[in-house]
Formats: sequence, C-alpha cells, structure tokens
Amino acid sequence: MTCYWYAVVGLLMLVSGSRAAEPLMTYEKDVRPILKQHCFQCHGEEAKPKGKLDVRTVKMMLKGGREGSAIVPGKLAESLLWTRVEADEMPEGAKKVPANQKAILKRWLEQGAKTARAEPDNPNDARFSEEELQHWAWQPVANVPVPQTKFAVEHPIDKFLAVKLTANGVTKFSAEADRRTLIRRATFDLTGLPPTPKEIEQFLDDTSPTAYDKLIDRLLASTQYGERWGRHWLDVAGYAETDGSPGVDSERPHAWRYRDYVIRSFNADKPYDQFLREQLAGDELATKPYRLDDPVTLDLLAATGFLRMAPDATQVTNTIIERNQAVADTFKVATTAFLGVTVGCAQCHDHKYDPIPTEDYYRLRAIFDPAFDLSVWKKPAERIVDTTPKPIRDRVAELQKQAHAKVAALDKDKDAAAKVVFDRELARVPADERSAALAAVTAVENARTPVQIALLKKYPNVKPTSFIRGFFVEYDKTLHAKFQAEEAAIAILHNAIPPHEYLMTVDETTATPVSKVHFRGDPEQPMKAVTAGELSVLSRTKPLTIPDRPAGASSSGRRRAYADWLVTGKHPLTGRVIVNRLWMHHFGKGIVGTPSDFGLNGDRPTHPELLDWLTTEFVAGGWKIKALHKRMMTSVAYKQVAKRTPELDAIDPDNRLLGRMTLRRLDAESVRDTILAVSGKLKESLGGPSTPVAEEGDGKVVFGKRKVSEGLFAGIESVGDSAFRRSVYIQHRRGQPLAMLETFDLPVMTPNCDARRCSTVAPQSLFLLNDEFIVAQSSELAERLFREEKNTVDRIKLTFLLMFGTVPNAAEMKTCESFMTKQLQYFRENGDAKWKETVKKSAHVAEQRAMASLCQTLLCSNRFLYID
Repeated sequence: MTCYWYAVVGLLMLVSGSRAAEPLMTYEKDVRPILKQHCFQCHGEEAKPKGKLDVRTVKMMLKGGREGSAIVPGKLAESLLWTRVEADEMPEGAKKVPANQKAILKRWLEQGAKTARAEPDNPNDARFSEEELQHWAWQPVANVPVPQTKFAVEHPIDKFLAVKLTANGVTKFSAEADRRTLIRRATFDLTGLPPTPKEIEQFLDDTSPTAYDKLIDRLLASTQYGERWGRHWLDVAGYAETDGSPGVDSERPHAWRYRDYVIRSFNADKPYDQFLREQLAGDELATKPYRLDDPVTLDLLAATGFLRMAPDATQVTNTIIERNQAVADTFKVATTAFLGVTVGCAQCHDHKYDPIPTEDYYRLRAIFDPAFDLSVWKKPAERIVDTTPKPIRDRVAELQKQAHAKVAALDKDKDAAAKVVFDRELARVPADERSAALAAVTAVENARTPVQIALLKKYPNVKPTSFIRGFFVEYDKTLHAKFQAEEAAIAILHNAIPPHEYLMTVDETTATPVSKVHFRGDPEQPMKAVTAGELSVLSRTKPLTIPDRPAGASSSGRRRAYADWLVTGKHPLTGRVIVNRLWMHHFGKGIVGTPSDFGLNGDRPTHPELLDWLTTEFVAGGWKIKALHKRMMTSVAYKQVAKRTPELDAIDPDNRLLGRMTLRRLDAESVRDTILAVSGKLKESLGGPSTPVAEEGDGKVVFGKRKVSEGLFAGIESVGDSAFRRSVYIQHRRGQPLAMLETFDLPVMTPNCDARRCSTVAPQSLFLLNDEFIVAQSSELAERLFREEKNTVDRIKLTFLLMFGTVPNAAEMKTCESFMTKQLQYFRENGDAKWKETVKKSAHVAEQRAMASLCQTLLCSNRFLYID
C-alpha cells in the first residue's frame, strides 16, 4: 500500500507540476486579438453594442449585457461567451472562430480569465492594448551595432545571419557557388535576362579579386537594370493600362509614360526618398504654371501617375460608390507600397489586428482628399495633361492646315468631276425623257412616284452627284485612279502629323474639401469631420503637422508635407519596407515575409536587427538603391550554393535562416524574355507606347489590335517586330493578359501586387510543349545555332551556354547527341510528300528540325526555368 500511495502522490505532483509549468495566459496578449478580430465590431465599437454587451475589457465582460455576465472565470459551462463561441452561434455569419483560437479562449477562461494589468472603467480608454502599441514595426528604427560571430566572415550582413545560424546549430555557410552560377544568378537578378556567352567568358577570364564587384557594377549600369527593377516597382504600384471597368475595360493609352518614368528613375539611381516624394506629390513639387518644355517638370507630372494606377470604374459607372472605391483602392496602393501596412482594413471599422481606429483611416486619407474630391470628380479620361512641346504643336497645326486645304481642294475637284459625269450620263437619256429623268433623280428618294422609279431603273447610270462621288470607278477609271492617288497623298500627310503627348497626372481641386468619417465605409453616410494627419500609432513621439492651405495656393500641399514626413529618416516604416522588398527579390523571401503587412497579422522579421541595420545604412547612404543591391549581393550569404542538405533541412526547412541560397523560378516576364534572348529575336528598344494585345476569336490573348468589319470580329492586326520587345513593354490589360505571361503567374492588379505567387501547374508544361510561340522560338534558336556553329557538338555546347550559362558534361553531351540522332532519323523518314521532297533537296533541313526539337526539350527543363 505504501508503494501505491507513493505512486499516487508522485502522479499528482507530476500533474500539478505540468500545470504549474503551463504559461499563464492574459487577456491582452492572448485573447483580446481573437475577440478584436471576431467580436469588437458588434460588441464594443458601435454606439449601441448588440445585446448591450461590450467585450473590449474583462471588466465589461464580467459586467455583462442583457443576458447577464459573459464570463465566469474558471467555469466554462457558466461562461456565456464560451458556450456561444464553442457552439459556433457567435459570431454571426459564415466566418466562425477557428479551433486553435477556441483552444486559447478555453485555456484562458480555465486559468481564471487573467489580465496583464489593471483595466480602466471606461473601455474607450483601453481601445488599444500595450501589446498592440509596442509591436516592433511601430518602434523607431534602432541603431544596431554589427555583432561579433565565430563564423569566418567579414561582411556585416553575414555576421547578422551567422548569429541566428549559430544559435540553431549551424557552424558555417554553405560553399560559394561556382563562377558560372554566380554570373547567371546576378545577371538574372539585376537585368531579368541571361548572361551572353561572351559575358560569361569575360567573367571567367577575369581572375582579379575585384572581378565579381566589377560584374555587379556593370549590371547595375546597364539599361536592362531599370527594366527589371522598374517591373518590380510597377507590381507594387498596381501598374495597368486599363481602368478595370466592369464589362468595358477602358484603355489608358497614356499610362506607359508612368512606366517609362519608373524605368528611367531606376536606371538613374534616383534616391528612393526623391522617388517617393515625386510619386506622392510631383504636381505639388513642380512650379506652376507648369513648364511643359522642362524635362524635370514632365518627370514630376509623370511620377504622379502612381496615384492613377488603381482600378477606376467611373469612366463607365460614375456613381459615388464607384468614386469612393477608386479612392479606397488608390489609398490601399499608396499605403501598402510605402508603409507596408493594411490600412484599408480600417475603412469600415477599427482595424481588426493593428491599433488603427477608423478615424485614423480617414485622417490619413484626408491627405489625399484634395486630389480625389468625391464631389468634384474627374473621370479617368479627364485626368490628363497635354504636354506636347510647342514646336510639335506648331507642326501639328501646320500639317493639319495643309491637310485641310488638300481635302477641301479634293472635295471641290470631286464635286466638279461628279457634275461632269452626271451631265454626260443625263445627256445619254433620249431628249423626250431627259427632263423627267432629271426630276426623278433630284426628287426626294422616299417621295418618288412609281413612274420616276421605273425611269431610273431604265437608266441606271443616272445617279445623284453624291452617289457618283463614291463610285467614280464605275463611271471613269482614269478619274478614279487620279482621286485615289490624291487621297493616298492626303493619308500620308495625315500620318505625318505627330500625335499629341499626354500625361496621366494629379490635379487638385481649387477648394480643399472637408474630410469626414464614413459610417461603415459608406460615402453616402458621412459623419464627423477629421483633420489630415498620420496614423496615431506612427506619430506618438512627434505628430505630423499638415499646414492649412495658403490663400490663393494652387494646391493644398498636404501630399507634399506627408511625403516629406515619410522620408525624414525617422519614420519607422518607410525605410524598412523598401529595404525588405529588395531583400525579398534577391533572396526569395523578405526578412519580413509579408512585404505589405508589417502589422500584427503579418510575419515577424526573421532578423530584426539586420533589417534595422540595413535601413540605417540605406538612409545614411542617401537612400541609394544601387548601393543597397551591391551590399546585399556581395555578401557570402548571397553567393552560396542553393544545394539542400539533410542537416540544413532538419534545422531550417524553409531556409529562412539562409544557411544556403534559395532556389528560385524565373518570373513570367523573364521566362518569355529569356526565350527571345537565346533565340536571338529579342528587340531591345527602350520605352515608348506599349505593344498592344487583343483577344482572338477563340479567346486567346495575342499581340495585335482587333480588326472589326461591320461590327464583327475580322481578325488581328499584326504588330510586326514589336511582338519581340521585352515583356515590360507589353500592354498590361487587367482582364486580358498575354496568354504566356498569364500561364507563368503574371499578377492581376486588384489593386496591386506585393509579391509574385509562383505556381507549378500542368498548363505551364503544356504551354512549353505545344504553344506556337515556343515552337517558333525553338526553330529560331536552331537557325541561330546553324548560323554560328558548324557541327552538332558545338551547337549543343552553344545551346547549353545560351540557356544554362555552362557547357554540357560528358553524360549530357552523350544524351543530347543520342537524342539528335533519333530525331534526325525520324525527320528524314517521316512526313508528307512535300516534306520528304524538301529533305531530299536540302539534307540539313531535317538536321535543323532535329536541333529545334532538342532546343524545345531543353526550354521545357527545370534547369532553364530556375535560378540556383
């Protein structure tokens, strides 16, 4: 018995000890976020809470509502809040509290419903908890020293990473990648294109210790750099060349000028603080009246195209609801781009996760209200500025004058010629019927008598001069040819008239509107007025002051003041957000894995000290993006191999600690651009209007413009060599993306894209195996190989160099040669009579077809699609 009771006592002590070790849960840290997400809107935020129950504090839950106390600490069955939540009776609607959150609520109640601190009597005084307000992203950027590490590394980035790796049992970085891998990785990262064989050879031949640094400098100086990194920013800006109107997706024919501004800015290494200020307030930075012959002024106006990129249905349905939605989307683009916060969640109610009240949403939005006044609205087509230089306008006027004169002279000649033809045809009518025929032809068509109708049928060539003007070919072929030649000359003159140049830009209303909170986000239910300002949680130590609009000022100055505030270097988010975006594109995932949500619902930074150190260095270095690229790309971490090992996978399966490089797939544009580059068809021309896309009869989106005849689809008009431009210059229609880009995850701008999603789905393989673009480019590549190399072995080597940046090893060469032999035999022995005759006349045709088949097979490979 003694042993039995010892065992019982031991078991009780074990149970008691395990419970004692269970962490004590508090309302503020563990439960409040759950109730805020699911319950606050109905039970606390409204003036009259449902059931008279306020759940924003434990005090109020103990006090209860119409049905009594909501919770009884330690007693689940008597806690109305728990029984309703556990039974999925609350919250109302389809979205219920998930199981993991229910478990937290249950444990908290069982532990006695503890709070971390004393609560105020008025729940409005506890609108946000200390835990919410102390979230890392709201705190100032820390001046962090570079840590010491046992790793044999000198680069500051590597030292920060080494601290976490060491703490997780990793004693060194992975080996450095070979030079072929490095040049391919760096070239794709900075230009979105593969290195050429010549560039690879030059890099391999450069044995100096600065060879890699020089490679990075060369890539950063290339024009392709701006195209590549401009495309990254265009995702963030929600760049699109249509309005997103339902049904009729109206075009934005001038949006490309904002795209070109972005590309120019990256190529010029424009400091990010300047880049931000120009996009938020370029119109306020420019001197008025605008000097349209000044490139700086034009750049400032083009920059504000950023605020015109969001979907806007008001071109078609210009209701107050559609106007408000357009503003909300624009505001969402701006805040996610520059703040990395989902402010839009507070439009209808207090933010469910972050300490952002609804009033703050409208205070911050008030900064933009003068440019987006719902009561004085301009449709998208009306938000353009004619920036045509005076010499061009003068040229247009002169050519239009000449064209008008030629058209008038031609009309006069046609009228006279038609009269001559009419008189000639009338003279052929017998004299006794001539007067009646003249009366018949000049009579009103619907008022002609049966006799007159019969007479005109008898003499069908007697027609009104208006008819004859359009059918000289039926009466006088010489005259017809003469007038055709004159019309062609006028058409040439019209085509010579240069088009006017327009910019999508921002233009504020003359009076600053009164900004108000909208009840539950409804613009038709304005409530109390608010003053413009920053989010309270981001301006606790130094509030942002927005000056009043000076009398007679051309703009409110609000956006300019706010942009200046964002780039003081003291804002907790501006620098961190852009630094994190660059890190994401170089390493596959950001230090913060949610690049547009630094809030409480987003990912926590894997290396917060590194993020702050990089941000501090970035700001201190003048906000220079190219310098930040080089700092990241010269780290040991960036130059590692991407090879996985069981040891690293066991410690860090997602590679968030960066003990190796991350394997990444080419994005949609790089897949297409690389195929064109290796085939030799890529047309590298900078800027200008986008290459149009259109939908074929079968629904496939291809290059060209739709031709319509008598209201019906009549085919696609070719765009010629423009179809081979880089993908950044392809017209970006919201509802009609180019088929190939859509297949490889081109994002839909609704309203923008914070990070590309990478899928691996069957349509991608089917596209590479069957699409006519892939087949055509494989043939073009084969032709290139036959032009540049004399034998099969050298052609295979060049193929590998172009596609993979390396040469095939012995096994790969043997496999490719065997494949070529089999394909060559097949193409020589199979096919229709015409093909066999072609092969008989030119033996290399079958060999070239076999090479094209090999090229397409290699284009389908993961080795082509992935960067290691």
